[in-house]
Amino acid sequence: MALAAEAATAAEAKDFPVYLEKIEAAVALRPDFPQLLTNLAAAQVANERLDDALATLERLAALGMTASFDKAEEFAALRGRKEFDAVVRKFANNAHPIGRGEMAFSLRDVTGLIEGMAWRQKTGEFFFSDVHERAVWRRNKDNTLRRFTPEGDELLGVFGLAVDEGNGVLWAATAAVPVMRGHTAEQAGTAALAEIDLETGAVRRTIAVAAGSGDQQPHLFGDVAVGTDGSVFVSDSVGGAIWRLAAGADKLDVFAQGSGFISPQGVVTLPDGGGLIVADRVNGFLRVEVPGGNVARLESPAGTTLIGIDGLALAAGGDLIAIQNSTSPKRVVRITLESGGAGVTSVTVLESGHLTMSAPSLGCIAQDGDFYFVGNAGWSRFDESDAKPTAPRPVPIFKTKIALPAAVKR
Repeated sequence: MALAAEAATAAEAKDFPVYLEKIEAAVALRPDFPQLLTNLAAAQVANERLDDALATLERLAALGMTASFDKAEEFAALRGRKEFDAVVRKFANNAHPIGRGEMAFSLRDVTGLIEGMAWRQKTGEFFFSDVHERAVWRRNKDNTLRRFTPEGDELLGVFGLAVDEGNGVLWAATAAVPVMRGHTAEQAGTAALAEIDLETGAVRRTIAVAAGSGDQQPHLFGDVAVGTDGSVFVSDSVGGAIWRLAAGADKLDVFAQGSGFISPQGVVTLPDGGGLIVADRVNGFLRVEVPGGNVARLESPAGTTLIGIDGLALAAGGDLIAIQNSTSPKRVVRITLESGGAGVTSVTVLESGHLTMSAPSLGCIAQDGDFYFVGNAGWSRFDESDAKPTAPRPVPIFKTKIALPAAVKR
């Protein structure tokens, strides 16, 4: 990231040799980063290394990305070359849909901002988090929503959810964000883990962290996972950390932190209890050792990228299902790990490029071991809404079929 920043400064100053030097060094460290590859191709064109630029664009297309380089001014020198026309066609082909794009159901008359969801196997119920309404909803059979948590402002904006059946708890990651109803300046930078009774919806307690009086570090809790020992882990996408509520504890502690965390999002616990996998939107996949908290980045296999992932879920058999919503196209991918989560062995695209999957957010493993996810959370509806409810709308919930390994097939 430091090299990329230096490259951007050089590009602005039209110091093209330094621009190329810095961005080449950045890509050498992170060959899976789509934006860095785009910048590298532009730097190569600026330095009249057109063949190298074409090769870089081929690498970007091989990651499955889409782009509109044919009309971009920085690539004007490549126009008219058959190799450039060929790679432009590859980008266009990458926009073609992959997967069935199957809609499981559509929530009716939603006025809030549906970000996350969870499924309770015991009852077959789906729960949905609402950032704007500061609430958790339960789905009715007619696809309307019934409020699960009490009316009022006890919760902040609700993001990720996790069912803890053993303790009868629905854990919720919450944060004070401007789009939530009743947001005040005094709340800015505050996040909290909420413990919600799984039967009644009563909020048993909220455990908050706030911007410190010294560094004023803000926090935003985005996702939550329950460990095998009963500990609860929550990702702080703004504070750049993983927080932990140890089993039986009454306050959160920083479990893992460091330069590897730029924007931690999805978090899951490995089945053996020996680690966490964290999806950092900017830095890819990270493995966090449990109980030590040591952090190691997992390299993407050649020709794949794990940049831009938000939601993360653990499927039967140990594979991870991820929502890659900061790339173009937006995708659902299946990630196979080495034993113990020591590395990534493969990345397979399951869904990509569906027009109805315009802004996916979070999902969960639910009925029959399949992956269900929110197809369009509704963030864009609140950009200019002054944190007021929007007109009622349907919210699509998609289903991706996950083939179960033979050992766990039912």
